[in-house]
Amino acid sequence: MSSLTDSPFADRLNTNYIPSDSEIVEIRTLLADPADELARVEAQIEQMEIALSQLKELYASLKTPIDAHRALISPMRCIPQDVLLAIFSSCLPSEHNALIDPAEAPLLLGRICRHWRDVTYSTPILWSSIHIPCLGYLHAPPTMISGLERTVETWLERSSACPLSVSVFDEINFPWIGFEKHHLILQLLPISRRLGHLTLFGDAELLSPILRLGAESLPVLKRIWIQVKGQIFGDDTYHTNALQIPTLEDVTLLITSDADPLTLPLKWSQLTRIRLECQSIWIEWNGPAAGGLNIGGAFEVLRRCPNLVHCEIRVTRPSEDGSTLDTSPITLPHLRTLVLSGSYFQFQSWMSHLVVPKLCFLQLGEVAAGLPGIASSATRDGSMFADIDTDRFTSSGLHELLQSFPTISHLRLSSSNFQQLLPDDAFIDLLHNLCPIMTNITLLAPSAELSDAAVLAFVKARMALPTPLQYFWARFGRARELDIMLEVQSFISDGLQVSLEYLLERLELEFRPRDGLDVFSSLY
Repeated sequence: MSSLTDSPFADRLNTNYIPSDSEIVEIRTLLADPADELARVEAQIEQMEIALSQLKELYASLKTPIDAHRALISPMRCIPQDVLLAIFSSCLPSEHNALIDPAEAPLLLGRICRHWRDVTYSTPILWSSIHIPCLGYLHAPPTMISGLERTVETWLERSSACPLSVSVFDEINFPWIGFEKHHLILQLLPISRRLGHLTLFGDAELLSPILRLGAESLPVLKRIWIQVKGQIFGDDTYHTNALQIPTLEDVTLLITSDADPLTLPLKWSQLTRIRLECQSIWIEWNGPAAGGLNIGGAFEVLRRCPNLVHCEIRVTRPSEDGSTLDTSPITLPHLRTLVLSGSYFQFQSWMSHLVVPKLCFLQLGEVAAGLPGIASSATRDGSMFADIDTDRFTSSGLHELLQSFPTISHLRLSSSNFQQLLPDDAFIDLLHNLCPIMTNITLLAPSAELSDAAVLAFVKARMALPTPLQYFWARFGRARELDIMLEVQSFISDGLQVSLEYLLERLELEFRPRDGLDVFSSLY
């Protein structure tokens, strides 16, 4: 067997060396025998591949009927009907209504086999929720629109007599196309008596056929979420009866209106969940118009809803000059989540007369972008999550707030100026002596002078408590002053998680070659 192991050109292989004419002849002579050997090996490989192909054909001819017979005795074929239905129900989405998507349940379940299709199509509960994207009638082709309308019609028929959860999303549509062309909305009217949960997003006029329905047409409606363009209550608006339904327990309104939300015809006392973001349509030259809620209005909502479990209110109006908050007691024995936000939300002090014994998630102010998330789900051990925009408080107000909730276990504080609100000593004292069971804390101080020494002292103090810290995350709008990580290494070894970010440091060191391309892209 020929070999090129002792080739005189071995030290020049895989280089850019250019051989002379005589060396080219010599190389060709060297390659003659090895090339013949290579051809023989290639012929053997080809013969082996032919033999392997024949073996594969034989394997397939044996395996195919074996698999077919094994399929007959598959455990899935013998699964009881009730277990199969439980599996199918578990395949449905839990965070939203079922999608009109052949790659997701329930449509996907009907594409597996005839038996599954028969079971899926004959089980109304699998079709008891639907999310309807309305495409935008001015842009979608007629065939697509008619196909969607047929799908919705068939879907609703399969749901039989089940209570329905329906969401309608129609961001692109426009009212001047006329109601008669908006068949997807009109398709919901015949089944309105089965609507239990209803979510509407779109133009108020186009959605008005549903919004005008009253208690007789919506006898089981418990939840209504509305985000619309155009007014749905107040002067010169489309008549809205849906908010007066006596069975309503859950209401979300993300709307524009010049009317006072407190005039809504809601059955306030029976609501267990409410979210209000009501914004004025017109802004006057000398200040905001009358629409929306101020902080006093927000607390009036709380007074009217003694059975609330979940409440989110955006404060979109300033309080009138000289006005004072009503300090009469507000008792919410079931409230677990409270979110108060908005550009006009300000607190001089916490409302000590707000009695919320089961509160486990509190957000006051805006959630700062880019921070680790705080779950709003209820805790089981009686502890509490709090997300506080400290710019909304005075130092004494913040102290009063934290003092009112000794069960805070997860605390997130964001501020444009911690130093002004809480100098180093006050910061250490505040968070060391309050919140005795706090294990997780997140700090965002984009322009703060809160020192690394104060942060280190705080961590050490908290670690000495009976309930030590488990997680500490902070972002500062300055450079690093002190290497805290070295000082807390022993705590980290015991399980403490620490993450510190210094924006000036990051901006100085981070090179981003694509910066600015989005600005200049239109010039190319």
